[in-house]
Amino acid sequence: MTTWLFDYDLTLYGFDEAEVIGSLDRNITQFLVTRFGLSLQDADAKRRGYCATYGTTLGGLRALHGIAPQEYFDFIHGGESLQLPKPNRTKREWLLGLPGRRLVFTNARRDWAQRGLESMQILDCFEDILDIESFAWDSKPNPVVYAQVESRLGCSGSELIMIEDKAENLEPARKLGWRTVLVHPECVSAKVECDLKLPHLLDLNPSHYPLLGIP
Repeated sequence: MTTWLFDYDLTLYGFDEAEVIGSLDRNITQFLVTRFGLSLQDADAKRRGYCATYGTTLGGLRALHGIAPQEYFDFIHGGESLQLPKPNRTKREWLLGLPGRRLVFTNARRDWAQRGLESMQILDCFEDILDIESFAWDSKPNPVVYAQVESRLGCSGSELIMIEDKAENLEPARKLGWRTVLVHPECVSAKVECDLKLPHLLDLNPSHYPLLGIP
């Protein structure tokens, strides 16, 4: 059976709602300001640097400062400034029309993804949320995480289709033989090996199924 694995941020909601991840990034920057006494400009630069080097800001904070993940997530998921994606009936119908299992595979903690899915009214379209906490705080693109996904779901290789906006997160999946889909407005110019590149999630339709190994 085909198993679809969807990233959450900027994949299940798109770049047209980038203010959602932007509101989270501002909270992350504020965490760095509060924790280290940095200026907003320096904190934002540190956030971007950790993401580029470690895959996530949390990855850098754990490696270099021993920050406890729950302390970090409790802070960045708090406050009233966070924004959520809008309800999307079209997306709901599209998801329910996909053949096979559907799960969310995210570097976020479950509560952030769950709130967004509830806001879009698509939470019940998914069997489960595979979040960063469920992998002991390891995250994409760490290959260990992908191996754990296979073990947990009891499937491997081309049975899995991963849909993601970050090319670097697709590379370990491709090495394991998963089918991979890059969803990004600038995907045409992206230098990444994958089975399919689409500017928007809902551009995926049954005509693409043969490229993904779906009869």
